[in-house]
Amino acid sequence: MDQRIKSVKELPGLFVQACRAASGYFASIEVLLVVAMAGLMVAGLFLAAMGETSSIAAFATVLAYFTARPILHAKGILKWPFL
Repeated sequence: MDQRIKSVKELPGLFVQACRAASGYFASIEVLLVVAMAGLMVAGLFLAAMGETSSIAAFATVLAYFTARPILHAKGILKWPFL
């Protein structure tokens, strides 16, 4: 997808085209979980910067997910290609 846009009006069309090209990749529940964990990590960092103790829960959830994921793969509960 090496396309050059010449105006701002072309941007929505290019965005839709990129989303269609990547739709197979984002159909995976595993990718959605990783994106959710990234968002939770950002939220945890924001809460930590604000001095909230609830940031510990966000960090613990992210750590638990990324610790449990390889174990679930090793036991065969989660399998490739996650679709």
